[in-house]
Amino acid sequence: MAAKNSKSWFSFKKKLTKTEKKQRSHAVRNTFLIFVLIVLAVALVAAFIFLDRFVKKTSNFGAQSLNLELLDVPEWVGPQLQQEIVDTAHKGGVEFLLNDTIARQVGENLRTLAWLYDVQVIVGAQSIIVKANYRQPLGLIKAQAGQFFIDSQAIVLDYIPVDKLIIPEITGTSAYMLTPRSVGTKSQGADVAAAIELIELLAKMDAHVTPSKPLLAEIKSIDMSNFNGRRSSSQPHIVFYAKDDTEIKWGAKKGDWSRNLEARDEEKLTILYNTFSELGTIQIRAAQKGKFIDLTKPQTRSLPIDKYKR
Repeated sequence: MAAKNSKSWFSFKKKLTKTEKKQRSHAVRNTFLIFVLIVLAVALVAAFIFLDRFVKKTSNFGAQSLNLELLDVPEWVGPQLQQEIVDTAHKGGVEFLLNDTIARQVGENLRTLAWLYDVQVIVGAQSIIVKANYRQPLGLIKAQAGQFFIDSQAIVLDYIPVDKLIIPEITGTSAYMLTPRSVGTKSQGADVAAAIELIELLAKMDAHVTPSKPLLAEIKSIDMSNFNGRRSSSQPHIVFYAKDDTEIKWGAKKGDWSRNLEARDEEKLTILYNTFSELGTIQIRAAQKGKFIDLTKPQTRSLPIDKYKR
């Protein structure tokens, strides 16, 4: 009997009647409903705030006038070329607005400019951003229809002054027939390609041997009129002219020295740069040291410059 009357610690809790249980259930449900309503109200207010901001942002999209920002512009690009880029981007009356459609139009416009390639245009927070690669002119060609530049790939560029680059003139080529319609196309002349190759060769030599005083800066022009001996097999195929009109007889195009039993290309560079080093110039007419420099005759002296000609 004692065992039946014994109570555990948890047996003292008063049992609820059915009515009390029902009332408590209603109270819990009402509390939950109130909580849900509060959460919904807060979410609704937040949604209205977001929608209001979105509408304001959307209404301003396309209405804000922006600047054109050019990224990674090479140091040699001058104000005239930059202005040409801006003018081309504006072509067709395009306004620089915060608008993806405008960005696409700007990109299409800039892809017509021969000076640029791999053009990418995006809309930034405060500007339309342009990232592109720039074609660096290496040679100047004076044609009947005007002046044009040629880059390392022989792409024809319209003439825009670039003061920070050394750009010798290439004469005596078929490119004298260039017209404005040639801009953006590739010159197919082998003589132009050979001239570009020599300009790049001298530029690399300057960078390694005389970076502070480039020899190329004293070259006025490269005469290709007798390229491959088309006028006279006995005369040098290629001739450089210094700014004082000193004639520098280079001879056959790069790599073809053996056909005419000329000095190797390395020997030609040795003579040229030794002269430049000893006299401080290749303008020997002005220095009254002679009238021409002949690089075609084989020499016994040589410099370790093979790596510079590649």
